[in-house]
Amino acid sequence: MTSTASTTSTSTGTTLTQPANAVGKKDLSQTDFMTLFVTQLQYQDPMKPMDSYEMASQLAQFSNMDATTKMSDNMQKLLDFQTSQNNLQALSLLGNNVQMTGDGIAVSGGTVSPTDFTLADAPASVQVTVSDASNTPVWSTNLPPQGAGANYTVNWDGKNAAGTQVADGAYTYQVKAMSTNGAELPVTYHSTGKVTGVNFASTGTTLTVDNASQVKLSDVIKVSH
Repeated sequence: MTSTASTTSTSTGTTLTQPANAVGKKDLSQTDFMTLFVTQLQYQDPMKPMDSYEMASQLAQFSNMDATTKMSDNMQKLLDFQTSQNNLQALSLLGNNVQMTGDGIAVSGGTVSPTDFTLADAPASVQVTVSDASNTPVWSTNLPPQGAGANYTVNWDGKNAAGTQVADGAYTYQVKAMSTNGAELPVTYHSTGKVTGVNFASTGTTLTVDNASQVKLSDVIKVSH
């Protein structure tokens, strides 16, 4: 059974609607363009041949399309090469210690990964709270205020408020630093750990740190052996 196109009448004329089962494609390839161009030349009116300006215009369109296609292919090759280089760089981090931006803190084998943070201004009070993966606080402490730009170290022993060793895994820490006028100060978070795994995905490469935390490669700011 052959399907026919439906028509819709309007005040200005008739609009043709393409059948749902129509075959074809919306985008023309280089081959399609050349086929149409050559066919146009074959069936043109001998008495009214295509003028040189129109022919040059169409050839210029084809040339631009060809150059754009080649540029796109080259850009994709460059992107693939850069991705492979990034993956090799990530593999070279295995077994190394890295310092990262972020508020992650890992516990592996009962050992807590080193963490530190900085405050731009001198605080009046500093409170640090460690939370588990469900964002439930497990430990908290107050640190003595230091001067502006000072580096604070989070000395958590991996035990909860009751003194019980927490399970290995990924945790986060939050800092609440208040200035002398009662304003909350911005915090720059850092953490340190050993790279124990590399994960490649379409969304990007991530590192597994201390068998717990997942870190973006772009978050690494320092590498040490």
